[in-house]
Amino acid sequence: MPPGTLLLLATLACLVASAAIGALPLLRPLGASLPAGDTPPSTPAPIAGLARAALLAGFGLLAVAVGVRAVVIGHAPWSNLYEVTQAFALFLLGAYLVADRRAALRELAPLASLVAALLVGVALLLPAEVVPLAPALQAPLLLTFHVGAAIAAYAVSGLAFVAGVAELVQRRAGDRVTALPSAARSRAAAHRAVLIAFPILTAAIALGSVWANLAWRSYWNNDPKELAAAATWLLYAAYLHVAGRGDRQGRWSAWLLVAGFGLVLFTYLGASLLVTGQHSYAGV
Repeated sequence: MPPGTLLLLATLACLVASAAIGALPLLRPLGASLPAGDTPPSTPAPIAGLARAALLAGFGLLAVAVGVRAVVIGHAPWSNLYEVTQAFALFLLGAYLVADRRAALRELAPLASLVAALLVGVALLLPAEVVPLAPALQAPLLLTFHVGAAIAAYAVSGLAFVAGVAELVQRRAGDRVTALPSAARSRAAAHRAVLIAFPILTAAIALGSVWANLAWRSYWNNDPKELAAAATWLLYAAYLHVAGRGDRQGRWSAWLLVAGFGLVLFTYLGASLLVTGQHSYAGV
């Protein structure tokens, strides 16, 4: 199956999962009204099964696409934006599935699936040609762990963003949106995600500095992507400071997650497409 077909199917599966899981709370009230005290009707099993199957299918198709790419190119499949974007979507869905298993966050599935679908859609717009690694990239171990750690941090921060959006919506609606977890649960999920993403991002930046010194004889070059990564790190550090406060400042934490994910998107995409720097060797 051509890689583009896999990505198209993955996008469709993610969109189906997003729509179907998002519709589940709307389906529960359907049916005859019940006397007070009776158990409300449960979610129709076929719809719930379709939603879960679509989410797992999207994850599986992305895993196959990333795996096939790795076999074709012979190294970690994240040496350009096309490959990184595929892996970003895969890791995001993986992060959600792990979080859902541990904390029962099914209500975040529609948002997580939608963000993954958008990422795969971006990948479909990027050139998919296989090109040899540039000399500066010919360090398979660092390529695997530096870029892999960055993608993992981006993915978990994407989950934090989804939870942050849910918190903002619920705070405004007074926790009346049944399709989303409560503001408190959303905030707790976002905080756990950042506690995981932040040290991974720190490790990714440290490994990048080591790689930069090997390639360019300097640990730091004020490259646009380096500066964007540093700004992202500082913003999440600010979030960890603010999120622990119980006063009015603590209410800004969800907005910091939204801004943080915006910086993540700029770091991985904007810093490559909009400005020229030493990381431009990765191409688009």
